[in-house]
Amino acid sequence: MKKILLIALLFLSSLPQLFAQGKIITGKVVDSDGEILIGANVMEKGTTNRAITDPKGEFKLTLTGASPVLQISYIGYVTQELPIKGQSIVHITLNSDATKLGDVVVVGYGTQKKASVVGAISQVKSEELQQSSTPNLTNAIAGRVSGVVTIMGSGKPGGDNAEIFIRGMATTNTTAPLVLVDGLEREWRQIDPIDIETFSVLKDASATAVYGVRGANGVILITTKRGAKGRPVLSLSTQAAAQQAIRTPKYLDSYNFALLTNEALTNEGKPVEYSASDLEHYRLNNSPYTHPNNDYYNDFVKDASWQQMTNVNVRGGNEVLAYFISANYLHQEGIYKEFPNAQYPTNSNYERFSFRSNLDFTVNPTLKIGVDLTGRFEVRKQPNFGEDLFDKLRRLPPNWVPYINPDGSIGGRSDESRLSPFALLSEFGNRERNTNVLEGAFTIKQDMSKILKGLSFRSLMGFNSNYESRRDIVEKPQMYEYTRFGDYRSTGTPSEISISTGKGPGRRRVSFEGALNYNRSFGDHAVTGMLLYQQSQYFDEGRIPTGYLGWVGRATYAYKNKYLFEVNAGYNGSKQFDASKRYGFFPAVSAGWVPSEEHFWKDNIHFVNYLKIRGSYGEIGNDQIGNFSYLYEQRYIYAQDADGWKYVWGENPSGERGIIEGQPGNSNVTWERAKKSNIGFDAKMMDSKISVTVDVFNENRRDILAIPYSVPLLFGMNNPQGTTRTDGQGLPPENIGRVTNKGIDMELGYADKIGTFGYFIKGNFTYARNKIDRIDEEGKKYDWQRIEGKQIGQHFGLTDIGLYSRNDFQLDGSGELLLEGGFPVLKKDVAIPSFGVVYPGDIRYKDLNGDGIIDSYDVGAIGKGRVPQYIYGITVGASYNNFDITVLFQGAGGADMYFKEDAVWEFFALGKVMEHHLGRYNPNDPSSWDKATYPRLHPSENTNNHQKSTYWLYTRNYVRLKNVEIGYNLSKSLLSRARITSARLFVNGTNLITWDKMLNWDPESASETGNSYPQFRTWNIGARISL
Repeated sequence: MKKILLIALLFLSSLPQLFAQGKIITGKVVDSDGEILIGANVMEKGTTNRAITDPKGEFKLTLTGASPVLQISYIGYVTQELPIKGQSIVHITLNSDATKLGDVVVVGYGTQKKASVVGAISQVKSEELQQSSTPNLTNAIAGRVSGVVTIMGSGKPGGDNAEIFIRGMATTNTTAPLVLVDGLEREWRQIDPIDIETFSVLKDASATAVYGVRGANGVILITTKRGAKGRPVLSLSTQAAAQQAIRTPKYLDSYNFALLTNEALTNEGKPVEYSASDLEHYRLNNSPYTHPNNDYYNDFVKDASWQQMTNVNVRGGNEVLAYFISANYLHQEGIYKEFPNAQYPTNSNYERFSFRSNLDFTVNPTLKIGVDLTGRFEVRKQPNFGEDLFDKLRRLPPNWVPYINPDGSIGGRSDESRLSPFALLSEFGNRERNTNVLEGAFTIKQDMSKILKGLSFRSLMGFNSNYESRRDIVEKPQMYEYTRFGDYRSTGTPSEISISTGKGPGRRRVSFEGALNYNRSFGDHAVTGMLLYQQSQYFDEGRIPTGYLGWVGRATYAYKNKYLFEVNAGYNGSKQFDASKRYGFFPAVSAGWVPSEEHFWKDNIHFVNYLKIRGSYGEIGNDQIGNFSYLYEQRYIYAQDADGWKYVWGENPSGERGIIEGQPGNSNVTWERAKKSNIGFDAKMMDSKISVTVDVFNENRRDILAIPYSVPLLFGMNNPQGTTRTDGQGLPPENIGRVTNKGIDMELGYADKIGTFGYFIKGNFTYARNKIDRIDEEGKKYDWQRIEGKQIGQHFGLTDIGLYSRNDFQLDGSGELLLEGGFPVLKKDVAIPSFGVVYPGDIRYKDLNGDGIIDSYDVGAIGKGRVPQYIYGITVGASYNNFDITVLFQGAGGADMYFKEDAVWEFFALGKVMEHHLGRYNPNDPSSWDKATYPRLHPSENTNNHQKSTYWLYTRNYVRLKNVEIGYNLSKSLLSRARITSARLFVNGTNLITWDKMLNWDPESASETGNSYPQFRTWNIGARISL
């Protein structure tokens, strides 16, 4: 009886387990907005038992465990665990992983919880970068992140890299930041924003000290997407865009060109070039072969060019393998017009195909291996002429030659420096440049908690290779000048077709790093530590190999998440310098306090729900010294004939060129050192609806490499300041420069939601002002001539005080200009210019030293530098149901641009004239004397008017409507019928409107002579679909 009773009790006690093991559970998975999630992974924890949600977001799973726990995961959402305690139907809501990502910040060689970060770090979301239709990542970040200054100098397809400055300029040498992609130094401008997970900017010493000798200019960290546990999600993005030149110069037609030419000649007492008959032909435009009226921009520049971008990627994973694989294609046309009968393609174009494969293998619970491979193939094609077409268009007068003569031959003249744009585009051949890039990385992550809890090991090995090749087809056709007598005159010497191929210098980089990491919490105490070894080698077939080697350390401590301390240090060296000066130690300390975690704050202050105050100080290096590499070595050069160096020998002695000593070596050369301090705070208010981040920074950069210009010009060892020696000789630079750079950057945001209507506004602002504290320069007589005390890139020139008027000159008895030797005489109280004879209407300059003469002693600092002192961005957005709109305004100020030659002057190098020349001072038109906006005309370069001066300075202050995107996300319930996870349709535009005071050129123009490729305004339409 006892046995029977015991068996019965055992049977009854096993009923729950028997029930659970055979239990069938069903459910539905949705997101926080109630939208179904198709393809979510539902797994019974600790088993291989799993199910995938169907197009309705539903699943069915037979449980096998005694106490089952469901583990639900989906790419882009936080994984959730749900214990099953008797229920048979469950409804599961997953939260977006965006909140999880927001809690983690990418820092040097790792990640940290955002709450514990005490460095100055800004981040940009991948979704924001994707709103820009530009194919170059440097142009997509403009206005989106504090501390980053960008100058978009060109829109040339495949050559539209923007200049990047982090917190302005603090050195007279290379200012480019260090950029790492997935921890490795790589080319980053051509990365598709869709492939990016995080984009972080490290700005202060605390954040960048771990990069030691490379971190002084700031660091950008880009992390690409990786796989995640879940079913494969296939995503497709395709976009098509029309691009237009933002701004092109306004040139005058042949009639006005001829009129102003005659006027300029008359101003100098020379006979006119164009007769009344010529002027009538130009005015009526009735003789296109003998009196052409060419509108080059209209004839050879398209109203719009096309761009296409496509990205396909798949993301997913299981317990063993997680993967992210993508491929993207870009085709971008130039804006040269096509001609159907041209012998060669007349337009330029740029094609880019790239792929990325990020694989993560889980070998066992403690060991993970990552294998990454990236490739990029670029093809650039353009007509075969030396410079961009715009360099030619700016100098050709509108009446130069007809493109095609009456008999169908190509128009030309004997001056081959002024070839017809039609001939250049269609008949001179074609150029092709190919670039092949291959990058790889191998990562090992080992959890070592069995040895010491919280300890782990990570190693990273990477390689980059970059090879270029070229193919040129060169031909020169016979051209003819059609004369006014109706006959033809051959011009130039034609050449047969020739084809040449070759390759550019190959570049390779090999890197390795190994790190021990420690992360442990003890009650209210949290500590982390890192010790890392790093080594890299860079090989360039055109340069001497270089490399880095060193150690990095970091330690952090937090008490109750409100008292934060961090120490960072790098001890590393650069092969840029002599072995005795190669290594340096670069420490930084930082601390933070979170008063909002204190009891007194929580009990009394409710409006500000979060506040963190932080500060840092440290020293970082910069070995990017531009053209000054390997200064510790004695240089030898191959003497040129002009140097007068020749060796004489033989029975019949004659001079022969040979090797001679060049610049002497300087073994004391070392890196620049930057001492940086930063104080800032992060705050959230009104239940985190308002966010504020403010940082005040100061940097003292010393040991900047500069030429010792104060050394006398003895023995031919130095060169005058403001000149560059091209003979390989002269004194080497020394570490003698010092610069101070200080400023503030901030980010502000407000976001809220009312029902299905959400809205936000956020902005960022950066102000950075530098001053050269020490530079070795030639002795200057006056302070205004000195570079020291001015900002980097300061313009130096004369200060204009308007145009000379007749009242500045002596008049004779009849009221006409008094002439001596045939030239007008200035009044005795008017300073005399030393640059040539002046007349009423020429530019008058300020006599700074009051000696009565305008000369080089009156040249001083004018205007502001080339790089903006302040930049800002304001983003406004709203969403309602499935619609959304985002608008970005971006601007800059505190900078001036100096223009000269073809950009602003009349008839430069016998070139053309522009609309602003119509406002000239005309000696024969008294009505123009008081209202002239341009000096009197001259038929060629004028030594007085064309001095560098404030007259030719233009402010670069501007505001752009940088980006607008309107999008619609299709309903997931509707998409589920087609087994589509998500779909988005959108239109966006970039560089839509610019408000500025620049004349003819874009305020970010890179060329002071106006020959740069114009920037683009882009209108884009696209779609993104995930399956």
